[in-house]
Amino acid sequence: MRRVFSSNDVTETALVRDALVRNGIDVTIQNEHSGHSAVPAFRPPAEIWIRHDHDHDNARRIVGETIAALSTDALPPTWVCSICREENPQSFEACWNCGRDKPGGGRH
Repeated sequence: MRRVFSSNDVTETALVRDALVRNGIDVTIQNEHSGHSAVPAFRPPAEIWIRHDHDHDNARRIVGETIAALSTDALPPTWVCSICREENPQSFEACWNCGRDKPGGGRH
């Protein structure tokens, strides 16, 4: 058995585990319920271990892809102001920096 991932984030650990299982990799989780501890400083991270060493390279690739997708999904879409080139959250109807209306609809 080899460890391929560890995290204090219960949701992140579950998503990585699910991605590995969907790809046919047999896993076990150690410290699975430690994320529910009341004292974060004293809880060990949950660890995902693969049961078969020959799955290691594929598992590391899947873990990397899953974490990258989580990071990308967490970022809300933005738009760039045509005047000052600042990035703005999609929910902004006008540029936070210069007040220019959002392209394609801005303020009315």
